[in-house]
Amino acid sequence: TILVEFIVPDGKMEEFKAGFSKFYSATKSGGGAEGCLYYGFGVEGNSVFCREGYKDAAACAKHADDIKGMLEEPLKVVGAGGMKLNVVGPKAELEKMKPRLQDRGAIFWELDDGALWR
Repeated sequence: TILVEFIVPDGKMEEFKAGFSKFYSATKSGGGAEGCLYYGFGVEGNSVFCREGYKDAAACAKHADDIKGMLEEPLKVVGAGGMKLNVVGPKAELEKMKPRLQDRGAIFWELDDGALWR
């Protein structure tokens, strides 16, 4: 699971939300679509969460290729420090994702042994 939080500056929410459709389209029709379990945006106040679930790290990497280059627009809107990237999963899958996401400031959350993972 990836949970990205964007803190949107006052007066910029409509501009930010205008990009949702591009991400939905790329996610539904891209090479990573088969391995995507869920994907969506939630808005509360000035926070926008992008909640993403993939069957494994390889599926997540395919999705990343699908949206490559698209993140620049929302990052321009929120500015430096306006995005938090949380990655949750089994240790083995997290280890596969670290090389790609660590430099982006990702926080990795290892699931405990009792977690349900299919």
